[in-house]
Amino acid sequence: MLPEILKPFNYDSRNREEWSAYVERLGLPEHEATLQFYRQVVYDHLDHFNRHYPEFELDDYAPEIECFTAEQANDLVRTLGNKEMDCWGEQYDEYAKKNQPYIIYQEMSKHLTPPFPPVLMYSSHLVDNGLRVYGRPFHLVEGTHRVSYLRHMLSKGLITASSGHKFVVLRHRSTLAVPSNNSFKPKPLRGSA
Repeated sequence: MLPEILKPFNYDSRNREEWSAYVERLGLPEHEATLQFYRQVVYDHLDHFNRHYPEFELDDYAPEIECFTAEQANDLVRTLGNKEMDCWGEQYDEYAKKNQPYIIYQEMSKHLTPPFPPVLMYSSHLVDNGLRVYGRPFHLVEGTHRVSYLRHMLSKGLITASSGHKFVVLRHRSTLAVPSNNSFKPKPLRGSA
């Protein structure tokens, strides 16, 4: 589980600690994958993450940016139940009809790639327990709209199978052929508000 002390101050309120103050307080490095993991998962969804990944140990995983082709993402990324992430694909078409101002739709339509990388976990060390069946080989942790839209855009021919897309991938340190250059540990923290 992610330690509760990593929650931003005022986590569940409108006065949540600003992202920049949070980065400074934790001493987060200027490492894209680490920043994206903390921003998308720890800062925004710590409780949700802990409910879904109770056995996760932060020190056991190294986040890195990896590029997948659209075809690889389509074939290798799954969600809970080992299912394909398609639930938002039709929304993409609905938003296209109205030129909806939803930022993920707008950015992906313009740049043909997610505006920031979805977060995946190489799931070889995640244990399915009957209640949870994780996606294999890459489990989608964060980015349901982005991955659904990407798959939908591929199926509609809006992007090519060989187009490249960035992902944050959490790999268990024991599976790394070469030690990760990301050995970040947050500063020792004093209680949170």
